[in-house]
Amino acid sequence: MQSDFIRIQEQDFDLTAEVKALRKDDPRVGAIVNFVGTVRDMNDGSQVKGMTLEHYPGMTEKSLE
Repeated sequence: MQSDFIRIQEQDFDLTAEVKALRKDDPRVGAIVNFVGTVRDMNDGSQVKGMTLEHYPGMTEKSLE
């Protein structure tokens, strides 16, 4: 049985709770992928003061699928 689930969100989340929820009905679920990143303090010799990440809901999920 294959189940694909993609969610993009701005809110904080508890990774342990997410994994538990995904495995609730089938503990054999074995491929859970998450991306967690940080912003470096320097880029090309200049101090990084901030970062903007934009996405278009629907288009982003379709691209990831």
